[in-house]
Amino acid sequence: MGAAVVRHRLSRDPRLRGVLAAGASLAGRGCAHLGPESAHDLNARVQTLDAREPRSRLARTAKRMTTMRNPLVNRHRRARNILTRWTARPLRMAAVVTALGGALLCGDAFAQTHVRIGLIGTNESQLPILIAIDKGYFKDEHLDVETENFSGGGVAVQAFVGGSIDLASFATDHALLLNSRGTQTRFLIGIDRYITHTLVVPIGKGYVGLASLKGKKIGVTAPASYSDNVLRWSLLKAGINPDRDVTIVSVGDGNTAKAALLSGRVDAVMASTPDVLDYQINDPGKTEILYDWRKIPHSGQAVIGLQKWITAHPDAARGVARAVLKAEQTVQTDPDEVRKIIRKQFPNQTDAYIDAYAKIVPDLLSKDGRISKGGYLKMVEIMQTIEPSAKPIDQSQVDLTDQLLGR
Repeated sequence: MGAAVVRHRLSRDPRLRGVLAAGASLAGRGCAHLGPESAHDLNARVQTLDAREPRSRLARTAKRMTTMRNPLVNRHRRARNILTRWTARPLRMAAVVTALGGALLCGDAFAQTHVRIGLIGTNESQLPILIAIDKGYFKDEHLDVETENFSGGGVAVQAFVGGSIDLASFATDHALLLNSRGTQTRFLIGIDRYITHTLVVPIGKGYVGLASLKGKKIGVTAPASYSDNVLRWSLLKAGINPDRDVTIVSVGDGNTAKAALLSGRVDAVMASTPDVLDYQINDPGKTEILYDWRKIPHSGQAVIGLQKWITAHPDAARGVARAVLKAEQTVQTDPDEVRKIIRKQFPNQTDAYIDAYAKIVPDLLSKDGRISKGGYLKMVEIMQTIEPSAKPIDQSQVDLTDQLLGR
């Protein structure tokens, strides 16, 4: 039977036409462009064929081949078995083998993509990433996500630019600065709605406003971190020179920052919500909030990637955005899951702390992954105040959220 005749006979059989088309699409686009959508399409078509031909061992074997990760020798052995055991059904065999051709040649086309995501400190901005891992949202997108924790944004930026992590969940102001310096950086999806920090001082010191901290030591997580940038912006607005009128000290967060404050090594410390709750619940009467930024709209933290990585991994980028959005929606609807992940973040905390934190989180995080226009402009304002060289960039040029989510 000639090739032209085979193609004609196949095209006339509606049971086989879709499978053949899916396989041709895979083979034509090549492995570099094969993502989870392609895999799902091929497998769905083979399942349809199997449903219509319940006795077809060929279709059932083909379906298994599209979902299994086999060494090269096993793939070739299974392909050879198909060719030799079911020659009595040449048309069905031709369609399915054609469809599987792309998969066989691509090898690990249906394997998960490994993605390394950097996380900063231990706070609510990490929850969507950790929930997406726990609930299997990343795996649903064919992603194998590995996280790496950093003490502050400045250190994470170095790892991000250096390539030791693929993506980072850190402050959006880093992305603006990187773009100003020629490193094309993009937002995959937003996480925060507001600035995430407060300024905490020991109680009874008589501090009134930022001006009362002149000559004092103030702790931040790390140099050039989110907390450092917000503090410097606020000091400048209050007429205080952050390099001359105060001493800014790197103290990390959590217990190390708490120890620095309560021991007197610093006079004030930048603290995010989990640290504030720790002071209030576990050490009541020892500290107070001098300044609270948590109701100021800000793009805060987002999942951020280099444009070159996004271009090279478009399916993975879309998958990350979809998985994190699902996790953000879970934050709003599943308090038990939120408490579960907070418990993993803070295994030594009391139930009262976990419950209080879980109750606050839904109001702090994005409900739809969008970075508000006002929040983005506030971030730009802060960065241009402390880094006049930072060039303003229109949000549409750096924010890929809606594009990746197909909205």
